[in-house]
Amino acid sequence: MKLRYEFTMMDMGGEIAAVPTGDNAAEFHGVLKLNDVAKDILEQLVEDTTPGKVHAYLKEKYPESTDQEIGETLVEFLNQLLREGLLIAP
Repeated sequence: MKLRYEFTMMDMGGEIAAVPTGDNAAEFHGVLKLNDVAKDILEQLVEDTTPGKVHAYLKEKYPESTDQEIGETLVEFLNQLLREGLLIAP
């Protein structure tokens, strides 16, 4: 799985905004507002990856979080990306 669009992320005074860029940017109308965890997930989806690899990355970055917390957050965010057509998944 990977992102359908390229995004540039900017810190907008405490809020992170992801703006589509690249050849197909005009297909996506909007801006993503992200928290730090969503930003970390989005960065992992630039290259083709698996949910397991993203989970392992988040577990390493946020060792204070449980596997269940990470899994629930990851599933929720990935499902949201799928619903919005932003994720290419096998």
